[in-house]
Amino acid sequence: MKVGDLVTVIQSLVESDKLVSPHAGRIGVIIDAQLGLFRDQDSFTVLLNNKMVSMGANYLEVISERQ
Repeated sequence: MKVGDLVTVIQSLVESDKLVSPHAGRIGVIIDAQLGLFRDQDSFTVLLNNKMVSMGANYLEVISERQ
């Protein structure tokens, strides 16, 4: 994933993660990447409905890559 990618918010694919994002099913664009910030996953800032939301990579699925 990289800045400019169009993503959809999904339920985490990590089996032990029981949290469900309140933004599940929404589509947004990645506007910032915090790669390597956390030990277990990268984090991204996504623009969703005119709000900036930070979330882990396991809650995002790329639906269209930036060219």
